[in-house]
Amino acid sequence: MGIAFAGAHLALFLLLCLSATSTITLAYRHGKQARRSKRRLPPAPPERWPTVTLIIPAWREQGTIEILMRQLRRLDYPAWDAVLVAGGPDGTHQAALTAAANDPQIHVIEQRPCGKNAALNDGMRLAGGEIIVILDADAQIEPRWLRAMIAPIQGVVSATTGNYLPLRRTPFSLHGQMEKIETYEIRGLVYLQGSGGIALRREVIEAIGGFPEDVLVGVDWDLDARVAMAGYTCAYCPDAIVYTERPSTLHEWWTNELRWRRAHLASLIRMRSHFLSSPREALAAFYPYIVAWLSVGITLVALALAFQPWIETGGLEITLWATALIWIGISRVRLAVMVAAYAGPTPWRALAWVSVMLWYVTLAASCIATLSVRATTMHFKGPRHSIERPPV
Repeated sequence: MGIAFAGAHLALFLLLCLSATSTITLAYRHGKQARRSKRRLPPAPPERWPTVTLIIPAWREQGTIEILMRQLRRLDYPAWDAVLVAGGPDGTHQAALTAAANDPQIHVIEQRPCGKNAALNDGMRLAGGEIIVILDADAQIEPRWLRAMIAPIQGVVSATTGNYLPLRRTPFSLHGQMEKIETYEIRGLVYLQGSGGIALRREVIEAIGGFPEDVLVGVDWDLDARVAMAGYTCAYCPDAIVYTERPSTLHEWWTNELRWRRAHLASLIRMRSHFLSSPREALAAFYPYIVAWLSVGITLVALALAFQPWIETGGLEITLWATALIWIGISRVRLAVMVAAYAGPTPWRALAWVSVMLWYVTLAASCIATLSVRATTMHFKGPRHSIERPPV
């Protein structure tokens, strides 16, 4: 019996090594293939630049408003205006009025305490542009950012999203960049992401019914899903760079991940009819939650077997448990390997440990979010620092 158990342990170890080798090799090849096939030319400018209205919801953003106002005034775009929907108990509305004083292009209205979509609807009432751009109040932009956002909206493209970069570069914020590179550049997927800004034709917003005010959390996911279900084509704008606050410490990452997992799950439940019609898309959307609860199940089974002295297992249940958890971690090493093969080894290859650690954090947050999905609040103020990047 002991020899059989030893053989089983060895077989599991060899299987883990084989799986790790295969995962890393495939990730490297995928990254290299994406690098070889990368042919990106900036879109040709339109014959006529359309008029643009930026809608900027700002709740408890007193510390960032003045920076954004200075950067808006540097925009290099022929015809734009902005509606700043400002509110919150910290005096954001008054700060916005002061920062935008005597600027005819920037209109300030007070935000109701009813969530982001309500603020967007209020902004739409004053918006006259052919293109509507949604921009977070903590964003920092470059003069030609708006041109880069609008240029692809021609022909079949009806919406775009920009390229967000962290104001603070730490291993944790750079991990978020790896996920973005994999999604948008290697896999070629496009999700409308508020951190990078979102631009839409006015008729798209009208066709999808505007911004439903009963949707209080996960509003970007909700918007992206409704645009996709309506059949509109979206594009990613790598040159439309937005500098913004991203989780930059382990505590910030955990807090943000827990909140956004709750919001994500609430969005998936709300859009369940869409996902039921597309099993593959549903599997991709629910993947973190499935893996999280499988991990919990494997752990409980291993513990149950370990505390049953009348069942002889030779410690095999512990080996199975450890193998499963290590394999889950190895599955995230592929992210760093793929991005390093695509974009170059520095700094991505050295961040493999962050990918593994934060994947376990995501799984833990997914479990807690499943049990506490209603705990998310409509207003959330993450880390905000009044650090202005120098003009480019």
